[in-house]
Amino acid sequence: MKNPSFSIIPKPKEEESSKVGIIFWCLLGILVLLVIPTMIFRGQASGLSQKKAGLVQEKEKLMADNAPLIQKMTLTFQRLNDFIQLLKGHRLNSNLFVFLGTICHPRAQFTSVVLSDAAAHISLGMRTENFKTLGEQLLILKSNPQVSNPKFASLAVDRDGKITCSLDFDYDKKIITPFNDL
Repeated sequence: MKNPSFSIIPKPKEEESSKVGIIFWCLLGILVLLVIPTMIFRGQASGLSQKKAGLVQEKEKLMADNAPLIQKMTLTFQRLNDFIQLLKGHRLNSNLFVFLGTICHPRAQFTSVVLSDAAAHISLGMRTENFKTLGEQLLILKSNPQVSNPKFASLAVDRDGKITCSLDFDYDKKIITPFNDL
């Protein structure tokens, strides 16, 4: 019997397909294309880490050097916030003077104003020429819908015959409005 694996005549060497070579070189090229950027990115990451560490140290040094300034700025910021809160709670009182101008008799003169904002109450010091003007002023107050409970607190006549008195009344809270422009 003849052994089929043994032969005297050499057989020609089988050539590899050209596709295998092309695939090998393509995969090797892809590997190189993946390895090179990875190495570049690692180098950049390492450089950026060192730069970050340097900036953190520089920041800490600046913070330590400028601690008094930072404290002063923080205090100023708090004061500004407090001032803004104060202004937000401010009430626009100029409407009160417009209102007082509309209820004042032409021959009467307001000499003082005491305002109780919480109770919406006004006490006006007033000076008039005579009792007739005083009565007309009281009628003006009673006819105004924004005024309630007008009454005399005091009454005096001076040497010239002019009347000095104090009028108390409650007013509508819409006269003095919150200042909301902030």
